[in-house]
Amino acid sequence: MLHSEATTTSDGAWEGLRWIRWLVRVNLALVALQAWSAGFLLSGSGAAVMIHARVALALVAGSLSQAVAAVVLWRQSRVPVWVARAGIVLFVMVVLQVGLGHSKRFWLHVPLGVGLFGGLVRQTSRVDTWHANGTRL
Repeated sequence: MLHSEATTTSDGAWEGLRWIRWLVRVNLALVALQAWSAGFLLSGSGAAVMIHARVALALVAGSLSQAVAAVVLWRQSRVPVWVARAGIVLFVMVVLQVGLGHSKRFWLHVPLGVGLFGGLVRQTSRVDTWHANGTRL
């Protein structure tokens, strides 16, 4: 009986890891798409404004999903606390980023976007390291 419980816990941790890895990668792709659409925006493309705004909303939803999933999985002891913390920080940064862009405070909007990209690359690396070590971090 104890063996099956240990297997279930391990399987649960593994599923939690897979879900978080997927969410981090989706959010990283959305941030990369934001940089791409911003480049078109700066080049004068009118359609890029709508793409940039819609991807921003998708990123808010994606970062909220990551934060909620990470907190739930952490509370179930299926992921380490840093995963939940990173998800919450990502969501706060994305909301701040959207607000700064909407209010045309580009002097902070652009560097924060670069920081989002760097932070998500780091999260991807940490989650992949966690995966490679058999979820023992």
